[in-house]
Amino acid sequence: MEIGLFHSVQWPEGSSQSDRYRQALRQACHADELGFDSVWLTEHHFSRHGIVSDSLAVLAHLAARTEHVRLGTAVSVLPLHNPLRLAETAATVDQLSGGRLELGVGRGYQVGEFTGFGIDIAEKKERFDEAIEVLYRAWTSDAPFTHEGRYFRYEDAAPQPRPLQVPPPIWVATDSPDGLASCARHDWGVLLPQGTSLDVTATQLHRYHDALSAHGRGVADARVYLARAAHVAPTDDQAWNEAEGPYRSFLSYADKLRRGLKPGAAESGRSPFDMNADLRASALFGSPESVIAGLSKIHDLGIDRVMLFVHMGELPHDKIMDSLTLFAREVLPVVHRL
Repeated sequence: MEIGLFHSVQWPEGSSQSDRYRQALRQACHADELGFDSVWLTEHHFSRHGIVSDSLAVLAHLAARTEHVRLGTAVSVLPLHNPLRLAETAATVDQLSGGRLELGVGRGYQVGEFTGFGIDIAEKKERFDEAIEVLYRAWTSDAPFTHEGRYFRYEDAAPQPRPLQVPPPIWVATDSPDGLASCARHDWGVLLPQGTSLDVTATQLHRYHDALSAHGRGVADARVYLARAAHVAPTDDQAWNEAEGPYRSFLSYADKLRRGLKPGAAESGRSPFDMNADLRASALFGSPESVIAGLSKIHDLGIDRVMLFVHMGELPHDKIMDSLTLFAREVLPVVHRL
C-alpha cells in the first residue's frame, strides 16, 4: 500500500495562523523523513476549516523542503480558478519538485466559497469540464492554442513552463456515477472521501469498477486514493481519547459548511452524516495493531492507496508528531508490504 498525509491547515479559535502553518509544514516534512509516500493539501476559502487558499503555492514551498514524497492537491477547486493560470502554476510546481506533482481536482461543494468569489455554484459542472479541457491543452499543445469557451477565452496562448510530466497525473474527487464514468473514460484517478463506512466505500468502488468495464478497462486499471482520519497511540483507548473529540468538532464544522450554514449557526434541516455511526465506522484510531487491521480491510476491498487525515483541528501538534512517528515505525513497514 501507498500511504499519504492529507492536510488542510485548520485554524481553531484562539490559535495563531503562523503557528498553524509552521506546524503543518513540519508535519509534512516529518512525513517525508519517515518514509510516507505522499503529502496532499486541500484548498479552502473564507473559513477556519482550512486556510490553504493556494495549495500549489504551499506545495512549491514543500518541493524545496522535501526529497521523496509525491506532492498532491486534494483538491484544487477547478470552478474557482482561471484554468490557464492554474496550468502554469501546476507546471511550475512539477518542475520545482522534479516531477513529483499529483494534481487532484474537484467541482467544489461549499456554497460560501462560490458566493465569495461571485460564481454561481450551479455552473460548477460546466466550469469544471471546460477548465479540465484547458489544462490538458495547455500541457500538451506543441504550438500556441486558441480557446473559445463559455467561461474562458484565450488567443495564441503558449503557457510556460511546461510540466516535466506531460501531463501530470490527474485525480478527481468524486463518488457520483457520472464523475466515476468520466474518470474511467479519461483514465483519471479517483479520490474517495473520508467519513464513510467501508460498506459505502465498497459500493463506490463497485460503481467505479463497473464504469471501467464499460470503457474497456479492468479492475487492474483502477486508480483510487481513499482518505481516512487516522491517529495512532500505544493503546486503542489512548488513541480514541486523544482524537475523537477534535475529529467530532472538525466533522461538525465541515458538515455545516457543506449545508451552507455559517459556523455557530443553529442547526437547520437534517444532515446526511451520522456522527456516531460514521465516525466509528471510518476513523483509523487505535494502537498500531488496530490501525494495521483497519488498513488491511481497506486493502482487501482492492484499494492500495490511502491518505491519512491526522490534523484534527484541536489535536495538539506534539500528539500528531508522535502519531506519525509511531505509524512510521510500526505500521508503515507492514502495510507497505501489502
